[in-house]
Amino acid sequence: CTSLFMPSGYEGPLLKAHLKANAGIFQCDGYDVFAAEPCSLGSSQDGASVQAIQIPKIPVGVSQDGTAGNAKLFMAVWDKVIAGNRFRDYDFTLKVDPDAVLIPWRVRDHMRPHIGATAYVVNCNKFPNSPNFPMMFGAVEIFSSQAMDAYAMGSWKCGKQLPWAAWGEDYYMTHCLDFLGVGRIADFGVLGDNVCTGANCADRYTSSYHPFKSIASWMQCWNQATAQ
Repeated sequence: CTSLFMPSGYEGPLLKAHLKANAGIFQCDGYDVFAAEPCSLGSSQDGASVQAIQIPKIPVGVSQDGTAGNAKLFMAVWDKVIAGNRFRDYDFTLKVDPDAVLIPWRVRDHMRPHIGATAYVVNCNKFPNSPNFPMMFGAVEIFSSQAMDAYAMGSWKCGKQLPWAAWGEDYYMTHCLDFLGVGRIADFGVLGDNVCTGANCADRYTSSYHPFKSIASWMQCWNQATAQ
């Protein structure tokens, strides 16, 4: 599981709270956090120091649909993920926004049938009649190890041949992986997103919920979702 965060603003304190509670991405089998400046989130449950992996500072514009035009920023993150090579140790790699409440064991349940597939997950079908749907909403993105391999080998083609300059990163990854011939898994239960069709933290099925930007609202959703 990977997260890019801005240490200043709400994301740094939010991730520190997740780590302290051993929640969210810190319940994944492995995790890395990325930032454009040095930052320590604290210590994990086993006493390891959790430090941000630094990426270059890259300005973010506005995308064609009015969201962050952050494709280039996340190209840099994925380059770091690939260079680190840890993705090869896991069946799936996730990109998780700090304000997404991730329930890792449910992700495993959803993805178990797809181990070994060369595929990524489209997680939102808000407008079924639109040619752009179903699509991958960026709060929680899921890529198989084989899809990561395909991106590692072919991302240069996307950089050269796709008009990504005004794209958000989720739109870029969707179009890049389609361009590289990576398959799709349609699973609309991996993300409950209020930007898509809604987030019900008590539904006992969905693998993640978004957005919960305050520590209090994030923890309330986590506690609802994980209550026995």
